[in-house]
Amino acid sequence: MLERLATTGALLSGHATLIAVVVAVKGLGRWADLKDNPGSTERFIIGTLASLTWAGICGIIGAALLG
Repeated sequence: MLERLATTGALLSGHATLIAVVVAVKGLGRWADLKDNPGSTERFIIGTLASLTWAGICGIIGAALLG
């Protein structure tokens, strides 16, 4: 939830480069889980991509509506 909120907020504020920070923090936070369980890596990548895509769509639509 926080990842999507931060991504949408970054797009609405015009600072799309902050999305890289969101992805880096999420990856570092899950590093121990991913290192110990290689099977979960694919789910993590797909879930992150789906979440960021959804947040990106909302951010782009919101930015267009705000002008």
